[in-house]
Amino acid sequence: MAGVALAGRTGEVLAGAGDVRELLTRAERDRADALRSAADRDDFLAAHALVRLCAGELLGRPAQGLTVVQSCGRCDRPHGRPRLDGVAGVGVSLAHARGWVAAAAAHGPVGVDIEADDGRTPLDRRLAARACGPAELAELEAAADPRRTFLRQWVRKESLVKVGECTLDEVCRLDLPVHRPGPVRRGAWRLTDWSAAEAVGCVAAREQVRLRTVSGGRRHRTR
Repeated sequence: MAGVALAGRTGEVLAGAGDVRELLTRAERDRADALRSAADRDDFLAAHALVRLCAGELLGRPAQGLTVVQSCGRCDRPHGRPRLDGVAGVGVSLAHARGWVAAAAAHGPVGVDIEADDGRTPLDRRLAARACGPAELAELEAAADPRRTFLRQWVRKESLVKVGECTLDEVCRLDLPVHRPGPVRRGAWRLTDWSAAEAVGCVAAREQVRLRTVSGGRRHRTR
């Protein structure tokens, strides 16, 4: 069975997921309540609910019966790479960005990232120079929309960071094709892109991943 990834607007995910707080652990609810912004709290709740829906679909189990835990190797706070408690061999990942959320589950490591795109923020060329190699930078500058093209490269690289391919400080060495459409290969990893008018995302896994959007509480297949 292929991996499962879902992405969509925070409000639509919350509308279709029922009482999301009931899905989350006490530690997750406490983390959400500690956020000052209501929008940030909604993003957090939606992403943590969505990752359970992905895992439940992959495993054929109710999302309510799955526990997601996070731990950090450098402190005792409940953050860091998420995992399913008591479920071996299945990786999960989640992301949120200003009103958009994404999550994924697969057999083995999986990483997902999403970035909101308001269409107005200019390309940060300093960030692009830190994140991309010379060949990528040349293609970015030649692109019809360098800002949007860089966002796509960024979510691809962030998804690879989440599967442990490299660290954020090393993403410039990940020389990825800029204009190639559809799934992109990076060694053993398969990168599947997702985009909407106001967001872009990517999921990295060793297996094929079915990536779908969530709208109006329903899930629609995109790949």
